[in-house]
Amino acid sequence: MKTSRTLFASLALSGLISGCATVAPPMLVTARDSYAASTQGLAGKLTPTELYDAKKVLDKANREFEENGDTLECVDLAYVTQRKVELANVKARTEQDRQSIAAAVKAGVVVRDDQVKSSQAALASTRQQLNTERRENVATTNELLAANDAQGKALEVSASQLEAEKAARQTAEAKLAGAMKDLATIAAVKEEARGVVITLSGSVLFASGKYALLNTAMTKLDQVAEALKAQDAGKRMIVEGHTDSQGSDATNQPLSLNRATAVLNYLVSRGVAADRISAVGMGSGRAITDNKTPENRANNRRVEIIIGAAGVSAR
Repeated sequence: MKTSRTLFASLALSGLISGCATVAPPMLVTARDSYAASTQGLAGKLTPTELYDAKKVLDKANREFEENGDTLECVDLAYVTQRKVELANVKARTEQDRQSIAAAVKAGVVVRDDQVKSSQAALASTRQQLNTERRENVATTNELLAANDAQGKALEVSASQLEAEKAARQTAEAKLAGAMKDLATIAAVKEEARGVVITLSGSVLFASGKYALLNTAMTKLDQVAEALKAQDAGKRMIVEGHTDSQGSDATNQPLSLNRATAVLNYLVSRGVAADRISAVGMGSGRAITDNKTPENRANNRRVEIIIGAAGVSAR
């Protein structure tokens, strides 16, 4: 009895530890409960050896669950434990009958033969059932191993795909870094709260009062297009046209929009996705300095391209 209680305490502790990790599979819970009940019942008294065999398998199931979670191996071991406990219970009842027969014979009482035969038949039936189920379990295990092997090969393919995607991402990042570095040689590039802002002087892009692109502007915009195409596909862009304060708002507003649109159209012709970029004319309303000197007015006449601008939609 002391041995049975020790085994049961060990099992309960094992179950408690594994339970902290995750929820045990139903088959393992059933095996634990069956074993615990049998140690306190007839089998714990009459067939402790068989119960010990069941406990060894249950310990393996608990270890598998603690180390790897709800695996096929854990469920298989729990299943075998359950059958071993049932076999121990049958043997215990048979032993109880044997002891009863011995006591009856000693007292001079004849026990009916059919009772003995019934117990023996029950034991033989249980053994046969256990052997059949073991064979079926082996077949199922082999099928699951084959499935696991196929799954492992699929995971290897996925790992290769991830490596390829990682290499492609690194190449794209290197391309973007190079494009932005080259862009910094022809335009002012800075990070602001509204996004990355690329500023191009209007005097480099357009003749005074015009919105047709100069031939020299196209070379610079080619570099801008390469930098924009290297951006993440999820980023949106907006082209802002700005003028100085010379002239009226009625003239400056459409001029700034036409200039922004001219830049946008050229960038799209060089491969920038049209659904990621839009144009807006700001007129003279967002000067970056006063308009008192020719140099300051030249700085205010500009085109800004904002990468990652909020609220940008396809034109």
